[in-house]
This record gives sequence, C-alpha cells and structure tokens, in this order.
Amino acid sequence: MNDKTLVDVVTTIFQSAVLIFVIVRTLQLMRCVKSFFLPIFFVLSMSSYLLSNLYWIAYDLLKPDTRMPIAANEIGECAMVLLLCAGLESVLHDKKKIAGEVLFAFLYTSLNIALWIVWSGEWFQDILFGIPYIYFMWILIRGLRSRGILSPKELRFAAAMCIFVSTMLLSLQFVHGFIHELNKMLNYIAAFTLIAWLGFKSLRSRNFFVSTTLFLWTNLVMFSSLDQYYYMALFANTVALPIMFYSMKKELAVNGLR
Repeated sequence: MNDKTLVDVVTTIFQSAVLIFVIVRTLQLMRCVKSFFLPIFFVLSMSSYLLSNLYWIAYDLLKPDTRMPIAANEIGECAMVLLLCAGLESVLHDKKKIAGEVLFAFLYTSLNIALWIVWSGEWFQDILFGIPYIYFMWILIRGLRSRGILSPKELRFAAAMCIFVSTMLLSLQFVHGFIHELNKMLNYIAAFTLIAWLGFKSLRSRNFFVSTTLFLWTNLVMFSSLDQYYYMALFANTVALPIMFYSMKKELAVNGLR
C-alpha cells in the first residue's frame, strides 16, 4: 500500500466516523418527531453513503493501488442520492415545474457526465449512475427558488460559477502548457470559492436545501479534483454532513414536525 492509498483509507475512515455520528443523532431525533418521512430518508441516505465508504476501505485494504471497477460503492452512492431526493420531496411543498430549471439540471449534469466519461472511459457506469444527479439538482433548484433563501441574483451567481467551473474543466482537454495550468488554477479557485460561499450560506440560514446543495457541490468538486484539491473537497464534503443534519432539524421545526 502506497502513501496515497493510506491517506485515502484514513480520510475515508474519518468521514465514516462523521457519518456514524450523523446517523446516530438522526435516529435519536426520530424519537421526538411527528413525521418520519424526512429523517428516515435522510438516515437511510447517510447509511448508504457509509456502506459505500466501507466498501472503499475494504477494497483499498484488499486490493491496494488497483483501479476499482463498477462495484457496490456505485450502487450505494446512487441510493444515497435517490434517498436524499425522496427526503427533499417530502418537505417541498411547491410542486411547480419550470422548464428552464429542468433544462438547466439536465444540461449541466449531462455536461458533468460527459466529463466523467472523458476522464474514466466508462460510458455505461458514468451514464447510469450519473442520471440520478439530474433529478437531485432539479429538486435542489426548485427548493432554493421556492424557499427564497437565496435571492434570484444569488441563484444566478451560483449557476454562473457552476458553468464557469465546467467550462474550465472542458477547456483543459484542448489546451496545453501555460494556458492549461492557468485554466486549472481558475477552475479550482472558482470551485472552492463556491464551496466557501455555500458553506457560509448554509451556516447562516441552516436551510436544508442550501446545505444539501453544498453537499452536492462538494461531491461534484471531488469528482473533478486531483491530489491535495481532492482531499480539500473531501474535507468540505465531510463538514457538510453535520451541517445537513442540523439544518434538517431546523426544517422539521419550521414545518411543525418536531
């Protein structure tokens, strides 16, 4: 096992410990809630994420320094996304469907799926397990718009930053030398600026849709990052987990469900 694999195992164990904390606290919370829909979907989602992590740890220990094929962890992450979607839907009262929101979620996620295919060469896996992210992003956009936590200007800012990051990632396939390094640096600056901004908004508002958007964005940044930037995104993803839990508690309180 090389040093990188060891770091991967240690950081995944740390995130798993945070997930266990979130799962236990959610189970405790369920004792005093009037509706089980949101917390049960949330705890099942986090449990799926934990199982995915445990698979990663086992694989790294049993077959270190080898590329993981399509495996159980992909199913676990897919379940995590779909269960979070179910939880979000259970508290999303605005069922209005705006074509522009659907189109943005479809096109933006499709662009990310295309980038994943370019990086991994795994067409079937990336398309199959990328499709739930379309639905995930659409629900979050609907929730952010209907709750009014972020202003229209802030929503446009977030969308512009997402598009900018993906544009920089796409351009890396066609440029070289100084321009390549410049685009990569701009990509990371924009990606982590949006993480910091969403983190601030999540802590300030304690809104479940905002904190889950932070969680989604840290996942997307992890998928596109290398070396120390990957671990920075992983750390942000781990921090987003308890933030989601506490924002879920507020969501239940606001809706009179606890």
